[in-house]
Amino acid sequence: LGMTIRPSSTSCDLVVLGAGPAGLAAAVYAASEGLHTMVIEPEVPGGQAGTSSLIRNYLGFRHGVSGEELAGRASEQAWLFGADIVLAQRGTKLELRGDDRIVHTSDGSAVAARAVVLATGVTWRRLDIPSLEALVGAGVFYGAAGA
Repeated sequence: LGMTIRPSSTSCDLVVLGAGPAGLAAAVYAASEGLHTMVIEPEVPGGQAGTSSLIRNYLGFRHGVSGEELAGRASEQAWLFGADIVLAQRGTKLELRGDDRIVHTSDGSAVAARAVVLATGVTWRRLDIPSLEALVGAGVFYGAAGA
């Protein structure tokens, strides 16, 4: 796929910060409507969902889909519609300059956009117990429950 490490242009219609399911969906819809779209992701596409072995509640997959497959399909679809996918970069600053939103990235680049979607996902606060890390996924899980 057309994934790069540095933004290929200095301006676009839409910048999406985050390539999890929400960010990739925004990129697919925007790019399919002809908007010059750039997705900026600090790690790999898929976000937290990308590590899931089976997602059963995602639209269009009544029998479920692995997070890896979902991320791959969504990334490919966004790219096929023309979205630029920039990996290994983090949005570090967002500023308003006239009608443009300027997104600064961790490599010092800046991209001007008419709109920005923040789809940065979650980062779990972990307990500060060193021996507990070895048990993550094997009896210790992080998550949130409804009240």
